[in-house]
Amino acid sequence: MILRKAIREIAGNESGSAIVLLTAAMVVLVGVMALVADVGVNYVKQTQLSVAADAAALAGGTKLDQGNSYALEAATEIAVNNGISLENLIVDVDEDGKGITVKTRGPIQTFFGIIFNNVDSQMEQLARVAMTRPIGLFNLFPLGVDEKANITHGVELNLFGSELMGSGNWGALQFKDENGNYQTGANIFKENLKNGFSGLIMIEDEARAESGAKSGPISDAIDYRITEAAKTHVCSLNNCPPGCPRVLILPVYTPTSAEDANKTKFVEIVDFAAFWVSRTEGQGENRKVWGYFVKPHVTGAVSAEGESPYGMTSIKLVK
Repeated sequence: MILRKAIREIAGNESGSAIVLLTAAMVVLVGVMALVADVGVNYVKQTQLSVAADAAALAGGTKLDQGNSYALEAATEIAVNNGISLENLIVDVDEDGKGITVKTRGPIQTFFGIIFNNVDSQMEQLARVAMTRPIGLFNLFPLGVDEKANITHGVELNLFGSELMGSGNWGALQFKDENGNYQTGANIFKENLKNGFSGLIMIEDEARAESGAKSGPISDAIDYRITEAAKTHVCSLNNCPPGCPRVLILPVYTPTSAEDANKTKFVEIVDFAAFWVSRTEGQGENRKVWGYFVKPHVTGAVSAEGESPYGMTSIKLVK
């Protein structure tokens, strides 16, 4: 009897121990599940804050050239559209208009925070976009300007005038394709005149003078660009949207070799300038293309810190 009673007591104790162990295991399991849920929810929230900050900073950066108020408005609008409330948003535009910083905030979601009454923790993400200079561009107009030319802003100039391109090759250039071969042929040159060279041209790249280029195809391409621009907007010097066909992005070059004393054969790209076409007049070799050198903000560019002497700007996400 005594032995049987002892066995029953042991069995009863084991049953109680199992319940205690099971309860403890369930508590640990619930805690792990809560921790995993916390990590997942907060990772998603942090990603949302980061994406919203980056998008807002980039949107504001594209308006820096128009003024600080435009940059502030654009950044705020994009952040709100990405689910950031105004009380969780800080947008700071540099006084000199050279950069914009966006900070987005949100509460940290924690199961244990509720238990321990710690519900005020915040996470935040910071993004900064700075004004930069383009050092590599797509869609270049295949006419180059010698760096020694008199590039003056705010004055109407004849693109074919002697102070810019003069006669001869009219500044016409051939660029290399993705295989490193120069693109040749009249049709390719005409297509590049109409739509720009599709490849990326970087500062310090080499180009070759397009021999035998005539002003006729160049003038025809400019007329085509003016017509295309008129299909989508009314263009003026002070109201010209980004990507307008009337803005010719020109490579600025320095000659590196010549066939003779008067004709350049190879050039090195040293920078870029933009020319807005205002009007054309005349025919044939007497054709004049009038316009102004402008200081546009360009997108889709490879950029670096610093300022271009020709006034072109770009933006870069630096933080």
